[in-house]
Amino acid sequence: MKNKPTIATVKFVLCNVQQPDGSRQKQSIDEPVYVHAHGLETADGRKEHYDEADCALMNYALEHYDFWRARYPASAALFANPGVFGENFATLGITEQTVCLGDIYQVGTALLQVSWGREACGTMAARLQDEQAPEVMHQQSRNGWFYRVLQAGEMQSGTALSLIERPYADWPLVRAQQIIFNPEASLAELEALGTLSVLSAVWRDKVSERLAV
Repeated sequence: MKNKPTIATVKFVLCNVQQPDGSRQKQSIDEPVYVHAHGLETADGRKEHYDEADCALMNYALEHYDFWRARYPASAALFANPGVFGENFATLGITEQTVCLGDIYQVGTALLQVSWGREACGTMAARLQDEQAPEVMHQQSRNGWFYRVLQAGEMQSGTALSLIERPYADWPLVRAQQIIFNPEASLAELEALGTLSVLSAVWRDKVSERLAV
């Protein structure tokens, strides 16, 4: 495999860790992690497991944190460290504006493919104490995205993220989100999105349902 240019850095790798009160909280992991089709795990047994392979890992852009600090100044401490958005990877260098559906990235010895954008829900509304937060995340394209793991491997915080293949250069994630999160999206837009072979099953089903109405 030829060397590809680094386009981003995984500044933090995060995993849910059980707290003394029984809750779970994202914490940064400094040692190497093994990523696979259903999540990640460490040598000492910490792990995250997702049944759906299209949701193996969630990426959130650190570039967005300043926006949230400015929007919720009274909760600035909440954004002092990554993890508030449930991310496994906190990156610098790519956002929903520049990452495309189907992108294949190498990170460490693993190969990851962008499968769909995260859909914010009541969890984020409660965490940010704002019922409008999920809608803001969607409309601002600050909601993060998921990877499926094409090749399992090891990586750790500070690892470069390099673009290996971009099969759908005309489909930055923001374009897909503007269709998925827009109830007035045209049939032509929905049909075009539905033709992408790399689209996650969740979004494919959502597109099919809307086309069937």
